[in-house]
Amino acid sequence: MLKFNIQKSFKGQDKHSKDLHFKGEVDLSGVCTIFGDSGAGKTTLLRCLIGLESCTGNITFQGQQWLGSNGNNKIHKLAVEDRNIGVVFQEPRLFPHLNVQQNLELAVRKAKNSTFTIHHLAEKLGFSDLLSHQTTQLSGGQKQRIAIARALLTNPALLVMDEPLSSLDVTSKRLLLPFLKQVSEQIPILYITHSEHELFYLSKQMLLVNDGQVEAIGEPQKLFLDSHLSLIKFAQQGLILTVLVKEYDQQEALIKGCLDGQTLYVSAEQAPTTSQIQVKINSRDVIVALQPIEGSSLLNCLSAQIVDYSQDNQKAVVLTLKVQSQCIYAYITLRSFNKLKLSVGSYVYAHVKTMSIIN
Repeated sequence: MLKFNIQKSFKGQDKHSKDLHFKGEVDLSGVCTIFGDSGAGKTTLLRCLIGLESCTGNITFQGQQWLGSNGNNKIHKLAVEDRNIGVVFQEPRLFPHLNVQQNLELAVRKAKNSTFTIHHLAEKLGFSDLLSHQTTQLSGGQKQRIAIARALLTNPALLVMDEPLSSLDVTSKRLLLPFLKQVSEQIPILYITHSEHELFYLSKQMLLVNDGQVEAIGEPQKLFLDSHLSLIKFAQQGLILTVLVKEYDQQEALIKGCLDGQTLYVSAEQAPTTSQIQVKINSRDVIVALQPIEGSSLLNCLSAQIVDYSQDNQKAVVLTLKVQSQCIYAYITLRSFNKLKLSVGSYVYAHVKTMSIIN
C-alpha cells in the first residue's frame, strides 16, 4: 500500500508560486500507471514520492514511513537509498567508463538475495552478446534494456519508471512491454506514460494527474468512461477493450474473438500468442443503427445499449455504448442522433469498421 498527502511549491519567472497538492492511496500490485497531460505534474509527483524532490506532508509505503512527522514536530525523511526502490529514467544513465557487465555488477553488489541474475536478464532482454561492450557502443534501445536490468538487479521492493520507452523503436517496445508485465507479477511498478497503448496494456490501475493534483485513481477503462474527468477529451479517440481469442484463420488473416459473449473478427498478420488480446476501437469507426446492416463489407456488429452521451463544441454527439461489462464510444452527428431518436437506455447495433490490436 502506498499512501501520500504531499505539497510542493514552485516559483515561476513571474515570481508567482504554483502550489501542487497530491493526495492518494494505492494498493500497489502489478503496474500502476501515472497518466496525464504534459506539465500536469506526473514527474514531480514521482520524484516527490521517491525522495528526489523536496516536499512537505506524509508518504508511507508498505507501512514504512518515507516522509512525515516523528511525533516531536520534527520532520522524518527516509533517505532515498534506504527506500529499496529501483528507478528507470527516460535516459539510461549508464556509467560510460564501464562496460555492460561492470555496470550490472555494481547493482548486484548493492542487492541482497536478488531474485534475478545478470545472465538471466541478459538472456530475457536479448543482450547476452553485449556484456563485454562499452556502453558508448550501444544503441538507445540496448542501453535502456540494460538500465532496466540494472534496476531489477538491486532487488527493489518497488520499481519506478519515468516514460522508459518513450524514445525507443517498435521492436524494443515489443520486447520490453511483455517483459515488464511479467516482472510486475513479482514487483509492483509505478510507471509514467503518455501512451494509451502502454497504459491499457500494462496497468491494472492508474493515477490520473491533472493541474498539479491527483484527479482520480482507478481502473483505466472506468476512468476513461467517467465524463466528469479531464479524460473526456480522449472520447473521440476511442477505447481499448479486452477480447478473448477463440481461433485464428491463417488464410483470411483473421482472429475470431469474443467480446462479452459476442463474436468479433480482428485482422491480424499472425496468430496471437495469448488467450486474450486488447483492441482499440476508434469512436469514428463505429456506425450506429437501429437494425443490423445487411449486404455490406462490415464484419462486426455488436448489440449494445446507450448508457451516456455528450455533445462536443461542433455539436456532434459522443455515445457511450455498453456491450455488457465493457464499453465503446461512437461519434455521430447531432442530426443522426435526433433522426434515430436516441436516448439513454436505447438499444442499438454498433457496426465496427476497423480496429487495431494493442498487444
